[in-house]
Amino acid sequence: MGSISVNKLGGFSVIVGPIVALIGYFLQPGGMLIDAADPANAQASMMAITSNAGLSQITGFVIAIGLIIFLYGLFVVQENLRGDGNGDALSRYGSLLLLIGILGWVIATALSNTIAGSDLQVAGEAAAAGALYAATLGIGTTSGVMAGLGFLALALAISTRDDYNKIFALVAAVAGVVVVAVTLIGGIDSTQLQTLAPVLGICYLIHMAWSISLGIGLINKG
Repeated sequence: MGSISVNKLGGFSVIVGPIVALIGYFLQPGGMLIDAADPANAQASMMAITSNAGLSQITGFVIAIGLIIFLYGLFVVQENLRGDGNGDALSRYGSLLLLIGILGWVIATALSNTIAGSDLQVAGEAAAAGALYAATLGIGTTSGVMAGLGFLALALAISTRDDYNKIFALVAAVAGVVVVAVTLIGGIDSTQLQTLAPVLGICYLIHMAWSISLGIGLINKG
């Protein structure tokens, strides 16, 4: 098997990573499709997770792996901005913020996997699971804000260059602003989480489509 260039591997990573994470998210119990529950209702969400413990843990790993693959691809995108320096400085901030955001989401999936192994019928375990669930919400809020700012910074950096689609980058930047605003609202008032989830989903799809376009560009560079 021949070697693969950094650009091609990065391109495939920035395409495949968010798709893998999205599949894991859709199949995650308590999420969109299986035993859907209001994130603000801790008891219902934990019941969905523990009632499908095996699937919860598998999808948690799938999401984490997808996010890490995605992160590698984003690093390669940033490295490609270092050639002539245009957009380099701002993109470094974007990469750092995205690193923090994605690592936070990975930690949140690990906590969710721990909840999946809990017995909610045992008072001590139920209390511990409740604390872990609250932690996942807190980490998710911080991670969402960091990732939104990261996408904003990276998209604005790329919009200054002529070798990328400027309009698409600006759309991604606007989506980043929306992510930050919506995540903060959800963090302040958790009862709005279920209502705001579709907005975050649309923003994720925009960023995923933009990432795919960046990945295609990297693959074509070889």
